[in-house]
Amino acid sequence: MNDVVQLAEKSTDATSRKLQRLFPSVRGIEAEREGIDLRETLSVLWRRKGIILGCAAVTMGLATTYIHQLTPLYSAQASLMLDQQKLQLIDIKSVLSGAQDSSAVVATQVEVLTSPAIAVKVAAMLHPETIPEFNSALGPPPGFSPIAWLREKMSALFASQANFQIPQAPSAPLTSADFAPALMGHVSASNDGTSYIIKVRATSESPELAAQIANAYVDAYLTDQLEAKFDATRRASAWLNDHLTELREKVLSSEHAVQIFKAQNNLSTSGTTVTSQQLSELNSQLIIVAADRAQKESAVRELQNLVKLPGALESARGVAGTPLIQTLRGQEAELLRRQAELSTRYKPEHPTMVNLKAQTDDIHRKILQEANNEVRSAVDELTAARAKEASLRTTLNSLTHSTAEQDKAQVQLAELVREAQANKALYEDFLNRFKQTSVQQDIQQADARLVATATPPGGPSYPNTSLYTSVALALSVFFGVFVAFFLELLDNGFRTSDQLEKTLGLSTLGMVPAIGIGRKAQEVVVAEPVSLYSEAIRSVRTALRYSDVDNPPKIVLVTSSLPSEGKTVFATSLARSVARSGGRSLLIDCDLRRPGVTKLLGAATHLGLTDLFDGTATIDSIIQIDEASGMHFIPAKSGTANPQDLLGSQHMRLLLEQVRSRYDLVVLDSPPILVVSDGLILSHSADTTMYIVRWEKTPRHVVAGAIKMMRANGGHLAGAVLSRVNTRRHSAYGYGDSAYYYGRGSGYYKQA
Repeated sequence: MNDVVQLAEKSTDATSRKLQRLFPSVRGIEAEREGIDLRETLSVLWRRKGIILGCAAVTMGLATTYIHQLTPLYSAQASLMLDQQKLQLIDIKSVLSGAQDSSAVVATQVEVLTSPAIAVKVAAMLHPETIPEFNSALGPPPGFSPIAWLREKMSALFASQANFQIPQAPSAPLTSADFAPALMGHVSASNDGTSYIIKVRATSESPELAAQIANAYVDAYLTDQLEAKFDATRRASAWLNDHLTELREKVLSSEHAVQIFKAQNNLSTSGTTVTSQQLSELNSQLIIVAADRAQKESAVRELQNLVKLPGALESARGVAGTPLIQTLRGQEAELLRRQAELSTRYKPEHPTMVNLKAQTDDIHRKILQEANNEVRSAVDELTAARAKEASLRTTLNSLTHSTAEQDKAQVQLAELVREAQANKALYEDFLNRFKQTSVQQDIQQADARLVATATPPGGPSYPNTSLYTSVALALSVFFGVFVAFFLELLDNGFRTSDQLEKTLGLSTLGMVPAIGIGRKAQEVVVAEPVSLYSEAIRSVRTALRYSDVDNPPKIVLVTSSLPSEGKTVFATSLARSVARSGGRSLLIDCDLRRPGVTKLLGAATHLGLTDLFDGTATIDSIIQIDEASGMHFIPAKSGTANPQDLLGSQHMRLLLEQVRSRYDLVVLDSPPILVVSDGLILSHSADTTMYIVRWEKTPRHVVAGAIKMMRANGGHLAGAVLSRVNTRRHSAYGYGDSAYYYGRGSGYYKQA
């Protein structure tokens, strides 16, 4: 059943590796999904629970000791409200306004309330030099406190490192003003940003003193407000009084200048003169005359054009409309009518017809003569209009020249009038302000008023033992977790098969548990076939067998990165396990410098592997038999001069080809590959390589470097084996791999 499970696991791993080779992005997706492994995080917390609890206990103990040694402090609070509805009997906002509806104003008042000036006034009221809390010389000598002693030593240390002397107490007695900075450290003021309430909070070791300090700050602030307003109005009144005399003299001087200038230039204050009136009238007349002249010019041009056309002049609008021409037109029309009537009876030569024609021509001549008279009359009127316009323009130019000087004088007069009016308005304004400030000086009040006085608190506000304890507990646990994960980062060894596979990209063939003191692993696999160690070796055998289902490896190289990783013991146990199960196994000691198998089995070394290479021995003569398990092995001699040449020689390859058909499994025990290159050479002669990594001890970067070196040299790796696993610790860590189940299922084995 175990073999079937192992076969299924190996098949799944092989399929996964093939998919990753075909689709490299799959590995990236899996790595991304495994970025935060909750199970691994919980596992770290569980296996480091001792560190976490210890750090938390120590930190919590120190924090609790510190909290209980803190001096309790009491806080009292008084409330002020900035008064926005000021009492104004008169309008004096421009001289000194009250508090405005602005968050900046509220913030400014908060700063003023906690300023050094207010602190000095409070010190003068409370006399802190007589209070032991502020003057340590009045209190009892302090007892020994570890926290105080540590703080004193650290202060002295930093003071010496900063290369300056700690100031000594002054010889002169301290005054109240010297304690103002200490008072500022005991008081704070705040505003919630949504109201005009300012809360003054005072802290002290005495609840009564805390209330006194808060109330003293409120009183000092209100007094300071009143004093500031009195000073402001007093200064404003003095300044206004000083400037009133000067402004009065300016008003009189400017008004006198206006009167003198008007008299000299014959001007009125309104700015209207006779010349300007005449100029205005002439402008109006000139406009009318110019329009009339233009009209006459148009009429004359029209008549002059009609004169050139026969019969057109007497029919013109201006000519045909005269009474005489209209009468003549009527007579002409009558004659033409009679001529038309008589033309039916008489010929043109008839005397009557000749007489009518003569009368008609005479009337036409009179009409033409009258039309010419109208043209001459229109020309005469045009000449008169032009003369009148020229006369008006001459008069207008004369008046314009004469009024230019008066305009300049008028501008100067307007400027003098404006200056006089401005001086008068400024004087009247200053006079009103002076009267207002004189009255307002007696009715000033502060911009704030007291809402609630401070009362002694019923309990301390500091330290908040429950809050501090909760925070200390949280921080201590966090510190313990931090230390646990920090130690986990410093743990550079491999503990699980997942770590091996993720770090090296190498499958894990199994995990071999460590054997207790006084027992030998290579003997346990023979003497205790149903023990935990023996079962682990058989699991590795099964994983090795199915690492390549089509061509199961027969010649297996066992190597490691560094000495003392359990490589030789594992190789011996593997070969013995095969022989103990009825198989044919051969173990060859390929460490020609320090033969580990030979020493481990206590074999005779009169004949060894090097004798076969010298030609002084045959294969059968150098093979020895392990009596306990029936395993065959070939020992080695130390001190060989050229082990790499011998292991990579043709003789070695011929030896392996000969034993391949005689044994089910041939195990080659080689030196560590980071120490010598023998293992790299042998990896090309073996079917596959099993890499031994010591549990928890071998650094990860060392193993990664060795694996990279082997892959670069073309060696084939079947997988890795974690050796000397502490199953009890591993089971407690809850990794979930085979060693975990070995630890939890120890009841299935005779020896744990």
